[in-house]
Amino acid sequence: MNKALYPMIFRRKSFHLFRGVGSDKISDSEIAGIKTAFDSFERLCPDIKTAIRIVPASKVNFKRDAEFCILIYSQKTDNYLMNAGYIGEQLDLYLVSQNIGTLWFGIGKPDEHTFDGLDYVIMIAVHKVSDGALFRKDMFKAKRKEASEIWQGDTLGIAEIARFAPSACNTQPWFVSNDGNALLVSRYKKSGKRGIMPTKAVAYYNRIDIGIFLCILELCMAEQNISAARELYIDASDDEYSLVARYIFERQDY
Repeated sequence: MNKALYPMIFRRKSFHLFRGVGSDKISDSEIAGIKTAFDSFERLCPDIKTAIRIVPASKVNFKRDAEFCILIYSQKTDNYLMNAGYIGEQLDLYLVSQNIGTLWFGIGKPDEHTFDGLDYVIMIAVHKVSDGALFRKDMFKAKRKEASEIWQGDTLGIAEIARFAPSACNTQPWFVSNDGNALLVSRYKKSGKRGIMPTKAVAYYNRIDIGIFLCILELCMAEQNISAARELYIDASDDEYSLVARYIFERQDY
């Protein structure tokens, strides 16, 4: 994981509208750079094939003044949604480092449902931002669960930052337990109605969300110089808590 992405956690925000972001445009060289960066990102599941298409926002009927939409495609197999979220959040943070505003857009309709034999997963809308001050100034003002709601045991100084990972409709579907030997990360399924998201969509998007969270969590661990061996589990459970990953500490001093 590229540690240079860590500072972007504090800077990123969801641009629900791109009005007032200035007249600068994403250049052809920046488009090429995005594609190159995507190919370099760490994969949660290296065997799962993924790809992106970058298309004008008008091509997917995006009506919030974005320049482009980046469509993420993947081979459909175990944990493909989690893998897409993990890679996509690296993309999200990379774009912020390039002064490009972003919005994960779950309800977007792709112009092509398949690409290079892969299936559409989700899109990220983007626009160049002329004034860097338009990015988030104080992440801690964002509405998120308290660390005590998503974490059990020693926070290691990372829960306080990892809790700001973005998620669909701000559902924050994760829970971490530190048993002293490892971090156990679960996808948390809250009972009852989930805001404006259709019930059938919750599991789909929350599996992407947990991949986003793992990306942020690992960046926070790297920042704190916490070394751990990652074990992944197939996220196929419909239980309240579905174990997705275990990070086994390589030094027993936590």
